Amino acid sequence: MKILFLAHRTPYPPDKGDKIRSFHLLSHLARRHDVTLIYFVDEARDRAHSAQLNSLCKGKAFAVRRHRWWGNCRGLAALLAGRSLTEGFYDSRAFRRAVKNARCAGRFDAVFAFSSGVAPYAARVPAARKLVDFVDVDSDKWAQLAETARLPLSLLYRLEHKRLSRLEIAVTAWATRSLFVAQTEADLFRARGGGGVIEVLPNGTQLELRRLPRTAAPAPPVDANGGAAPAKIVFIGTMDYPPNVDAVEYFAREIFPRIREQFPRALFQIVGRAPTPAVRRLGAIDGVEVVGEVADVRAYLVGADVSVAPMRIVRGVPNKVLEAMGMGIPVVATPAAIQGIDVVDGEEILTASSAEAFAAQVMRLLRDHDLGRALTARAWKKMKRDYDWDAIGARLEALLSPQDRAATASDDVAPSTFRKEG
Repeated sequence: MKILFLAHRTPYPPDKGDKIRSFHLLSHLARRHDVTLIYFVDEARDRAHSAQLNSLCKGKAFAVRRHRWWGNCRGLAALLAGRSLTEGFYDSRAFRRAVKNARCAGRFDAVFAFSSGVAPYAARVPAARKLVDFVDVDSDKWAQLAETARLPLSLLYRLEHKRLSRLEIAVTAWATRSLFVAQTEADLFRARGGGGVIEVLPNGTQLELRRLPRTAAPAPPVDANGGAAPAKIVFIGTMDYPPNVDAVEYFAREIFPRIREQFPRALFQIVGRAPTPAVRRLGAIDGVEVVGEVADVRAYLVGADVSVAPMRIVRGVPNKVLEAMGMGIPVVATPAAIQGIDVVDGEEILTASSAEAFAAQVMRLLRDHDLGRALTARAWKKMKRDYDWDAIGARLEALLSPQDRAATASDDVAPSTFRKEG
């Protein structure tokens, strides 16, 4: 097939949530089909990855530079014009021109838009099948942020929630299929008025790059007054992402002190790019280490005793949970952090809702090596069976295929919410 793949940011390297998903889906399609990729570049350093993406797509990868400050200005202008911040932020004459040039080079069998931000570009491309990967209900994330933000930001977030929801629902009027990362997201979208054909396409983990569950791990860290090995607890994530900032602040200030009472030498490592000033200030707390960006987060995961996902604001599936389980690291998470993953509390993972209960679950794992080994063995098998990227990519390929008789979209070009090319 001849496929146009649109991405809202550089889908490489696969080192954070949306990049992991977009890279593996793109890779699967590019190995089998004639794929043209058009994507935004947020940072100048991302241009260094253009050679990798050109090689992957056989020279048909086109980068469009986007300056964040200018995108924010366009977002505010869009808000004043009655549209959403998201529409304005991703509205780009250069991106429209790249899509137009790709159309002139030949007709596409299918278009795949990764995120609602670039979905309007797909609306104007003649193709029999148009898939939009929303990943999660992004508009609801703004509603959650509004609940914790102060004025005037709370009003801004509520307005963006309302207007982005309107855009998301409008997209389903012309999309052949709308994809979500979990059944909970799909159900929420339907409840909010989303129509059309809605499918679930889960996230995965590339198991061949991961180590097997630990069968001969060292003894667990000792508690209170005991010996040498300090307990290592890790959080992995992009650290300028508000839900991640909230999660590490919650853990460092409300959960971790309870653990330090019993494990005085415990270490909490916050690993991920672009830590905000609020995150960096957590480094002043005894035992908290703000590591920041690293070349490979797996080096920190592999040395951890427990991976934590204390998420209170969640949409979709946090990749940090899948990554840890795929590497054989025991995980403690809030129920919200695993709502889109087919795991059972006490079988493949431990969960807790309160700070006190969360601390207790972490300490269970630090004291009970056999419990951690049993959890990780079952979790790794679950990842192998249900969350392998090759199987997920094959599912996407089937949805894009001409043999997918359930597809209902026509060749008609739907109206776009972006301005027309001048």
